[in-house]
Order: sequence, then C-alpha cells, then structure tokens
Amino acid sequence: MSGSGSESGAQWEVPEYEVAEIPQVSIGGGTASGGYTVDPERAPRLIQALEDARAKLYELQSLHRDLDYVSPPDGDPYSIAAAEAIRRRLGDEPGGYAYANRAATDQLTTLIEKLKASLKAYQDTEKRNRDTIKRKGM
Repeated sequence: MSGSGSESGAQWEVPEYEVAEIPQVSIGGGTASGGYTVDPERAPRLIQALEDARAKLYELQSLHRDLDYVSPPDGDPYSIAAAEAIRRRLGDEPGGYAYANRAATDQLTTLIEKLKASLKAYQDTEKRNRDTIKRKGM
C-alpha cells in the first residue's frame, strides 16, 4: 500500500448498511401479507431468546465505546492510518460496527414488541372464545 492515508481509506470503503423492514409476525395463525407464524406455546421462549440477544448487543456496544478511546500510535503513518481505519469500522456511520449494532438492536426491539402484541392479541381472543363457550353452556 502506498500513498496517503486518505487514498488507502478509499480502498476500504464499505457499502452503506441497509436496515430491512421487520416482517409481519403472527402468533397462532397465518398472516395476510406473508411473514412469520409462531406457535403460541413457544412464543415466550422465542421472546426471551430475542431479549437475551438484544442484551448481548447492548454489552457489545460498551466494548465499542471502550475501543473508541484508544489513542492512535505516534509517528508511523501506516499505524496511524490503520488505527483511523479501525476507528471508522467501529464508528456510528453507515458501514461501522456501532451503526450496525444500533440498527440490529432497534430491529430486535421492534420484533419483540410485535411478538408481545401478537401474543397478547392471541391470548385475549382465546380467552373471549372460552368465555363465550362457557356462557353458551357448550
């Protein structure tokens, strides 16, 4: 590699990270527009696993913050350029780890909320159905 740090930085550019839309999630029934269907009995375990994954991503965010404060080496232009490239890779801009981590955390939060809402709607419907059957004496 030869040239200035800005030249070498151009060689390492990462395409912008795209955030995919969270698909429709349904508990115990099909979805009209595609998406996922989750067994109601297994939904709490899935929600817990997603919450655990989100917690792990939160832990990794602090690792990024710790590494961001490392001082670049003095003198050697290649080491300085490498340290700057690493800092960019860890950064908040599209293509950086912190950016991807935050996007993944946000998506997990959205998915967890959708699953919880769908599970509650399913449970409420099942309760209404049981109550209706009891009232009718079936």
